[in-house]
Amino acid sequence: MHACYMMADAGFEAARRLHAAPGREARLHGHSFRLSARCEAQYTDQAALQAALQAAVAPLDYADLNAVLAACDDLALARHVAHALPHPAAIKLQGAPDRGVMLDGARTLVWLNVSFEAAHYLPHVPAGHKCGRLHGHGFGVRLAADAAGCSQHDLARAWAPLHRRLDQHYLNDIAGLNNPTSEVLAHWLHQQLQGELPGLAWVEVRETHSAGSQFDGQRFRIWKEQRFESAMPFDAAGNYTGHSYLVRLMLAGDIDRTMGWLLDFGDVKDRFKPIYRQLDHNPLDKLSGLRSRDNAAVAEWIHAQLSPLVPELARIDLMENEHAGVSLHFNQDMRWPLL
Repeated sequence: MHACYMMADAGFEAARRLHAAPGREARLHGHSFRLSARCEAQYTDQAALQAALQAAVAPLDYADLNAVLAACDDLALARHVAHALPHPAAIKLQGAPDRGVMLDGARTLVWLNVSFEAAHYLPHVPAGHKCGRLHGHGFGVRLAADAAGCSQHDLARAWAPLHRRLDQHYLNDIAGLNNPTSEVLAHWLHQQLQGELPGLAWVEVRETHSAGSQFDGQRFRIWKEQRFESAMPFDAAGNYTGHSYLVRLMLAGDIDRTMGWLLDFGDVKDRFKPIYRQLDHNPLDKLSGLRSRDNAAVAEWIHAQLSPLVPELARIDLMENEHAGVSLHFNQDMRWPLL
């Protein structure tokens, strides 16, 4: 059994003053806002959700938000859009390039994206593994906390001393990071921050643009993304169109206490390779056992092929472009935020 969600996003340009905010945000300024929505299958298809989201943000585009809404901070904007949609949806709003909010039912979160540059190696990998050599990353980090007790400014203040400890440093020399995998880093950051941030929800660490890990105080989650180019029929006559698909493979479980990871990102990629070869540069409707010609069916097919090889697989996102996609959740005990 699984839950299927439609996914869409939309953007708008607008100006606002945040009167209660410190410093320059109290002055009139503009942003490129971005919203993502995830909704159970009340909509007939992804295009219907996309159209509903576009209609919800249209009145805000090129508007003075203070003249349109009584409150126009990120949380108020996300709630306004959620109420404008005909069906309940989880919403992620990016109010600036590095920050925003999330709504998922009664849960409201603020989030902040930060980064640091550092070197490390993984001491327990097999001989010849590339991560056993000294190397470095531009690490991305996302912090998320309950909006009722924390603000984006609180997240930034809590992050500042950690940035000084991590940036331009050799991670293996830092206490608690002798085996600095993404999962260990996420766990270590959560430990450092939980006393400083009331309602800390989770910490996310990204070593590369296509892989990352998340720790919420109890569970580890990791994901690996890949892209493939494929054709799919778009009408009853069998005419084809094509997409540059993104597939996000998301795993959940416990980490190996020696290796420090849930599963090596490279192993996820290797186990997916034979499936990838069937998807890339092929017509997807010719996949053996595909139940129908839509993105949800393709994601189900991927799960059927990959789950025997990766039993930790708990969610698959399949996006045909940056706006439209599906998210299939196969483990309902795991609460997955929008990424």
